[in-house]
Amino acid sequence: MSDIRPLRQHRPTQRGITVIEVTMALAILVVMMTLNYNVITGVVRAKAAVDDQREGMFIANSVLTRIARELQLAVKSGSIIQCDTSAPPQQANPPVFLGEQSSGNKGGRADTLTFLAREAGQYMPDGGTHSGLVQITYRVEADPEQKDSKNAGLLLVRDEVPHGKDQKKACGTAIRFPITKNLVSLQFQYFDKRSTEWLSEWTGPKAYTLPSIVQFTLSLQSPEGVVLTYTSAVAIRAGN
Repeated sequence: MSDIRPLRQHRPTQRGITVIEVTMALAILVVMMTLNYNVITGVVRAKAAVDDQREGMFIANSVLTRIARELQLAVKSGSIIQCDTSAPPQQANPPVFLGEQSSGNKGGRADTLTFLAREAGQYMPDGGTHSGLVQITYRVEADPEQKDSKNAGLLLVRDEVPHGKDQKKACGTAIRFPITKNLVSLQFQYFDKRSTEWLSEWTGPKAYTLPSIVQFTLSLQSPEGVVLTYTSAVAIRAGN
């Protein structure tokens, strides 16, 4: 008889995962998660920066557009009236266009501009408007809501006074309201076509005439604390 032996099945050898393999897998996972986190964080920061800049541009564009539109309506048919009783008395022949330079927070500019314009009336609380000839002032003042803050911003304030013979009545119906907050600086420049020079103020004898061009620079602090600066210019129709 032949020697018959039972066949044996050869099964693959099974072994456990070593500590080194587990450590390498965890290290790769950590690296991938770190890279993904950095990518996602970068995208979020970039989007926040774009949104922050977009909001600042929207506010600045609204302010600059408004100032430009009203300056285009500036005229010299009349004289600037004084409603601030604490200010020195006006001279006998008040100016028609007054641009004064002053300093704001941290050495920034906080200029003031006052001029007469036609049909630039602002809506009044009772539903009416100031129409005809009005006196408009753009000025800067401290923001009372941020007075205790180290990086307190400023307010850009717009005053409108209906221009009439009765100065007391006109000043009594003046409209004052802030255009925007978080203002860092406001700067005006005036072009004198006679001397072909840009001036930082429009005072003295020049205040009885109109500049040919007004350039205005607005610096705002965005919600993220970034200072954004915008500049625009407008030609004064009546000054040409």
